[in-house]
Amino acid sequence: MNSDYEGQVFMPGLSGSNNPGPRSPLQDELQAHTKRPSIFGKFVRRIRRAVSSGDNNPDPPKPLKYDVQSPQDYRREHGHRYLTEIRTFLKDKPAAVHLVAEDFAIDNSVLDSKLEELKKKIVEVASQQPYWGEQIPTRWFLQEQQLMRLRDAGVKVVSHNTVEYLNKEGTVRIGESEELDLFLRYLHETGTIIYFSIEVLRDTILLDPKWMIDALKLLINAQPNLPINPADNNTKSNSPAASAAHSDITQKWYDFKEKGILTVELVDAIWTKEKHPDLHKHKEHILMIMEQLNILARPRSFNEMGEKVKNYFLTPCMLRQESSIDVISPEEDPSMVRTPDMCCIFTGKYLPTPIFHRFLAACVARWPVAKKKEKSEYLIFCGCCVFDLDLFHRLTVYIKNHVVFARITRMVVDEVNTPDAKLCSRVRRFITLNLSKITSYLGQNMQYELQAAFQTWHADEGHDPDAPITREHMNHARLCVAIVTVCGNAIRKVLSTQVPSPHTDIYQAILYNKGKLTSRLGRPLLNRDQTQLVFPDPQGMTTGKVDQFDISLLYTLIRNISTVPAPVTGWGNDPQDQPRDDSLGASVERIRSYRNHIIGHSMDGQISQQDFDDYWNKIDYVLDDIELKLGVQGYRAQLEKQKTQVVSVYEAC
Repeated sequence: MNSDYEGQVFMPGLSGSNNPGPRSPLQDELQAHTKRPSIFGKFVRRIRRAVSSGDNNPDPPKPLKYDVQSPQDYRREHGHRYLTEIRTFLKDKPAAVHLVAEDFAIDNSVLDSKLEELKKKIVEVASQQPYWGEQIPTRWFLQEQQLMRLRDAGVKVVSHNTVEYLNKEGTVRIGESEELDLFLRYLHETGTIIYFSIEVLRDTILLDPKWMIDALKLLINAQPNLPINPADNNTKSNSPAASAAHSDITQKWYDFKEKGILTVELVDAIWTKEKHPDLHKHKEHILMIMEQLNILARPRSFNEMGEKVKNYFLTPCMLRQESSIDVISPEEDPSMVRTPDMCCIFTGKYLPTPIFHRFLAACVARWPVAKKKEKSEYLIFCGCCVFDLDLFHRLTVYIKNHVVFARITRMVVDEVNTPDAKLCSRVRRFITLNLSKITSYLGQNMQYELQAAFQTWHADEGHDPDAPITREHMNHARLCVAIVTVCGNAIRKVLSTQVPSPHTDIYQAILYNKGKLTSRLGRPLLNRDQTQLVFPDPQGMTTGKVDQFDISLLYTLIRNISTVPAPVTGWGNDPQDQPRDDSLGASVERIRSYRNHIIGHSMDGQISQQDFDDYWNKIDYVLDDIELKLGVQGYRAQLEKQKTQVVSVYEAC
């Protein structure tokens, strides 16, 4: 038996970190408790070192343990007493949610019968998880085995084409490309691989998620004595140019360690071609994956020419300078108007620091970080950050214990004298959506409650109730126009851009799939009117124009001949909302659902104001998802313009 594991007691839920992050109440309590001159005090100090390990220790934290003499009578007498004291100490603390009812004081220096009981308890707890007992197709299991054999052989990254080839050559094959994509997403959700179906990352599949973790550890644990760029063969080691280059890299290292600023030059100096050839080869894609996981983010800035993306990354988990809301507040004039704090209160009084770090990265990727007045210093700190939402509004987010706070301040004092309500609604939506995403990324079954949320926007207060066209009729008309025009334009863009290879445009793809569209086992996908619209030429050699296709036809084409993956819940089903599925397929499915409910299934052509506001916000949400996925803008602006124009017509009546 390995002596390193003799007499160990493991406590789930208390893990190490290479950076301090926002301090939790547990850390403060543990620090105070270490003053007790007892064996338990020594044990608690070990807990504290595991919760907040030192910066100079690149190794992972050692398992928590206390020394137990091997005689069973001593272990029986004293082991449970220590565990009871630990349980009492952790009562009502955040980490208490990770404790089970039974105690297991195990002596690994002998064949302890308790070890088998512990194994059974682990299986019992695991079997209570929601995914336990799920059935998956046998062909998925066989395909997973092929990928794992590649991983065990040392292969780090495979392309989507490689997966398709392995599937084709396998004895039992996965069916259509939609199912293959669903299979890869399943492996991603279970933590077996890392796979994103977005275009820029679809062809980079990481077979070993730990490899990416190791890549991040290399960045975090790097020391200042980094080599200069080895590709610069003209730079001699003792030359002034070499000294300047080394000084520059060292300064970038300090910026990363203290401010969380990660440059590509620093990445190159750490993931060198000589020492880490695989990381160096796939550097760009690994950094993009880290962006997708909200580990790091490219900050943005405003200037006279519009918005600009910086050429470096911000890594919130590396932020060291602590601050508080009291430090940020002096930046705001007392006469400025701000919203009440929106509080995202996590149940169980537990909020892991990485969740807030990743949430902060998502905010950095969305909005520019604000600067102090008349200074170049950015207002981003460990546990607190301020963002410029536009020229007139700032968002402040910070964490305290298990609560994420957010508030919006209007930075000018004028006759408006109130934060923009529509902006507040959009920010609230972004915050709640991304917190849900991030907790699902980390496999955390966590819930939170919203309190004192930003105000929501209600339009058209004060209409004439005696008007022949009621407010409810006009609400229905607004939504119909918005869905047919703006939503129709958005999914036309989806169809036109998500063209399967080797076709160069959607019209080629339609012609190529004519047989599939018009005759599928005697049940064509298109009805007679749709067929005539798509194939106006009786010979079927030309196609109709996409701008003439309605939402129902666009949906059929996207579902059957484009590269858009199916939503998590599958085509024809309501997309998943908790956590929210924001894929292109889910956005298309939501638009189809809104079209059916509002236009196709309305009995009286009326919609209440509350339902109107709900639908309008949902549509704005979906258009935001499509803009982000396609990298385009304008549809949400069209929606806002549409609403204003229709309101004007209504008021004229």
